[in-house]
Amino acid sequence: RRIGADVALAEDDANINAEEQEEALRKKEDKSRAVVLEMLGDLPTADIAAPDNVLFVCKLNPVTDDEDLELIFSRFDPNARAEIIRDPDTGDSLCY
Repeated sequence: RRIGADVALAEDDANINAEEQEEALRKKEDKSRAVVLEMLGDLPTADIAAPDNVLFVCKLNPVTDDEDLELIFSRFDPNARAEIIRDPDTGDSLCY
């Protein structure tokens, strides 16, 4: 016998609204992605979280350097620091 998609699997699920269910599902998916990244070696542990004062920027132009980003973000925070991640062997920008 199959369980219908609209049937709550736990009593707790019946007591929360659709928005809370969506948030719970999002958290479960985030945790699953983190576990996969940990298995691939991209994260040291699935429970790690970035500090609140860190902004990840990707798809940078390869010629962009640390000083360029610091100049841009210093408009919002005079103490802003920027570090472009580089290939350890070549020193080339990894564009994030």
